[in-house]
Amino acid sequence: MMFGTVQSGLSSIPNVFDLQQENNILRENNIRLSNENSNLREAKLENIRLTKLLQFKQASNLSLVSARIVNKSVVQMRNTITLNVGEADSVYVNMPVITADGLVGKIVSTSKNFSVAQILINKDMRVTVKVQRSRVDGILYYDGVSDLLVKNIPKNADVNSGDVLITSEYSNVYPPGIPVGIITETGNLDNLFKKVVVSPLIDFLNLENVFVLKYLSSQERYLLEKAFQKPGK
Repeated sequence: MMFGTVQSGLSSIPNVFDLQQENNILRENNIRLSNENSNLREAKLENIRLTKLLQFKQASNLSLVSARIVNKSVVQMRNTITLNVGEADSVYVNMPVITADGLVGKIVSTSKNFSVAQILINKDMRVTVKVQRSRVDGILYYDGVSDLLVKNIPKNADVNSGDVLITSEYSNVYPPGIPVGIITETGNLDNLFKKVVVSPLIDFLNLENVFVLKYLSSQERYLLEKAFQKPGK
């Protein structure tokens, strides 16, 4: 009688192994649903990014090549991105790289199907820019640590925080008028020039898709200016 009572009591206790198996199935289902939700969110975000790029390309009268970033280096002084387009797509050295927001950099190396671009936060980059509002000219460069700066801005120049910088017609690499950044800080560098700090318009850490602008500088202009700068000219 006692044995029957004990056995009856034990039968009312859930099987531990069955519970473990059920929990494992639930965990697997949760992981699967979580992955599906993540994929749906990623697809939605990619659709938003690509729609924005497509709208920009359709609205622009520029000759653009759509590209995806397949590798990037944004932790060194000489930061670069690798694109999935190259010479087979009519992409060549010195072509500008842009997005709908503004200037990213320029192509510095190409192969048949890939290309490498320097971005603005690269110690070797120089971009001739101008303040869109006041038309003051300067040269944008990266200090190799954290800031984009503009040099050759006179101390008394009409340059203020909040001013937008665009590429200048003095550039022999970039067409004029491409947005570059916003001035975030101004001060006196010395008795002659201002210190001008710039925030880029591009979020380089989260950048995934770009356009290569099919624009090459004038070889005639380059040769003329180079010849004129020779000694004796």
